[in-house]
Amino acid sequence: MKRWLVLAIGSLLFSLAFALVFGEKSRVAAVSTRAFEFDEASSFAGGELRDAAIRSSGEVVASVGVERVSLPPEVGLVLSVARGSDGVVYLGTDDNGRIYRVLKDRVELFAETGQLLVTAMALAEDGTLYAATLPEVRIHAITTRGPSAPQVRELVSLAEAALRLRPSPDGGLDAGTVGKAPDGGVAEGIGPAVVEAVWDLLWDGRTKRLYAATGPEGQLFAIDTQGQVSLLWDAPAAHLLSLALAEDGSLFVGTSDDAVVARVRGPGRVEIVWDFPGNEITALAQRDGILYVASNEFSEPPPPPPLKRGSGGRAQRPRPGKGRVWLLGAEGRPERIWSSDEAHVTRLEAAQNRVLYAALGQQGRIVRIEADRSHSIWIDVDERQVLALGLTASEPFFITGDGAAFYRVRPGIPSRPQWTSKVLDAEFTARWGGVQWRGSGRIEVQGRSGNTERPDENWSAWSAPIDAPGPLSIPPARFVQLRVTLASPDAVLRALTLYYLPQNQRPVLSEVTAKVRRRQEGETPLPSPQIPLSWKVDNPDGDRLRFRLRFREETQSVWRDILREGEVLSSTEYNWNTIALPDGYYVVEVEASDEPSNPDQYILRSRLASEPILVDNTPPQILDIEVRNTRIRGRVRDGMGPITRLEISIDGGEYRLIFPEDELFDSREERFDIDVLAITTLARFLVPGSHIASIRAFDAAGNSASAELSFTIPQTPTQVQRGTGR
Repeated sequence: MKRWLVLAIGSLLFSLAFALVFGEKSRVAAVSTRAFEFDEASSFAGGELRDAAIRSSGEVVASVGVERVSLPPEVGLVLSVARGSDGVVYLGTDDNGRIYRVLKDRVELFAETGQLLVTAMALAEDGTLYAATLPEVRIHAITTRGPSAPQVRELVSLAEAALRLRPSPDGGLDAGTVGKAPDGGVAEGIGPAVVEAVWDLLWDGRTKRLYAATGPEGQLFAIDTQGQVSLLWDAPAAHLLSLALAEDGSLFVGTSDDAVVARVRGPGRVEIVWDFPGNEITALAQRDGILYVASNEFSEPPPPPPLKRGSGGRAQRPRPGKGRVWLLGAEGRPERIWSSDEAHVTRLEAAQNRVLYAALGQQGRIVRIEADRSHSIWIDVDERQVLALGLTASEPFFITGDGAAFYRVRPGIPSRPQWTSKVLDAEFTARWGGVQWRGSGRIEVQGRSGNTERPDENWSAWSAPIDAPGPLSIPPARFVQLRVTLASPDAVLRALTLYYLPQNQRPVLSEVTAKVRRRQEGETPLPSPQIPLSWKVDNPDGDRLRFRLRFREETQSVWRDILREGEVLSSTEYNWNTIALPDGYYVVEVEASDEPSNPDQYILRSRLASEPILVDNTPPQILDIEVRNTRIRGRVRDGMGPITRLEISIDGGEYRLIFPEDELFDSREERFDIDVLAITTLARFLVPGSHIASIRAFDAAGNSASAELSFTIPQTPTQVQRGTGR
């Protein structure tokens, strides 16, 4: 209760201050004031960060500074990264299989593989760089130490080596036995292994072996320094995507399809660690006895890699995917520590004190996950994907795609970190009011506005910064953007609100109609003095509306109110009682007003008149009715017309339709002349003697009149007598 009271008093004081700044009109119009509010992590996350972070607790704080190092323009993607102990970073690219080297702030070409792509790399402690390529699935050994140019030699053609494998007697797989028949065909019962891509390489310094995770048959290979290959696991999954070395020397492997993590201890010695949600294990990281797992879910499976030159680089996975990060401790129990339905995870890197970094494949972001499961959007850059991490290096770095770039992370607390909101849409031209925020330290706020969804040269410049809650000098416009600068090292932003008054929009009426009630579809209307009126209204800004109704006879010019001023109508329907009106054609006018939501000076109205509506509460008259022999004659007249239906019933039987003399219902008066004996459906039931006929007539409004008369069917035609109408 105390917290509510404090918030209420604070809101009241701010509203009073807002009114004093903007004058009487803004104070009166406060009932329509709206606000853009940011008070939790998800609302801040829609913006952009520069050297700032968004904590999961909903705070914007300083993060780390970054410095972009441009890569050669021919590099579209960095597909693999290796980092040496000397701080040199090697980049495997889609630039004709070239490998670049980053030295401080300089990027230079290091080696050429002669292939199309470098899909995976690993660096041994002796300085040998192993690089896997496409479209020919080869692994190259490249020297990185020494003053001379790097020596590039082919260690193994993995696709060819796979053909030399066959099942061993113990169910494992051995190397060195050719799986081909002498004539060059495939030996019976031995299917050649197919390798089309190497997705990850890992060097084990203790065993001096290189591990290769491949696809599309999900095979894990071990390769020694002489290029001898053994197959450790022939997995049921199509692709093995990620590798991590356990502290006991076993190997963790992440798969596609069912997102399984397996532990491989040797040929035929495989155990499934866990089957995770999603359809691929994209990244693994292991540190201090904890395995971190990134499982992603895509709406479609990843497309195969390009296998021919000139194919335009590696096809991209569907975007966006859903990402999940899991922790597997010594107990083997999986615990989810982070998730997103808007971005998948491309890489993981484990740091000290159980801190984990997750690179995202959307919005160019890196997430930092703490030991207590709290997390923050730690780094945000302009490129869409972060494809590699080296944040635990002595000179931290990361690499992006969709515009490949190498980023250095600067040491120390960055100067003046910033958070910039996404473009905010007021839907209509708005007058921007005050900004208030909660936080600590020195905070500066700026704003800019425009009428295009993306800021361009037509937008206003950023306003002068304010360092205390109050109004911003922003021109009226539909769109607005805010920028917050953390101007002191200890600054923390916890909540931010921008108030605005959108331009009032006129309610626009359409289709004022009178509904006709009918007994059944196609039949005559049901007569009633209550005429159902309805109308449509386009109310762009959703204001509460009031409707007023007026009418006039179509030849008159004076409008008369249907509703008294004290009657407030908010529905788009009304039953109009016309019992006191003379018959005739009337026009109804509807006025829509947004006065319930706006003060007098902002009220907008629109009016729309209906087509002429027939008011006819008087039934027709049946006149001059007479009987001659078996013929019944007469006329029907109506004040408004036209006559729409005539019927006859004999002796209380079913009414039958009859036509007027000209067979057209097209005027206010119709004559009829019928011979009851000529109505076949009636005549066959008539017997000599006296009978009663009932004539019924309807007008266009459904009003009806009836008359009865008697007539006689004689014994013989000579006995026909004249009846008497009544």
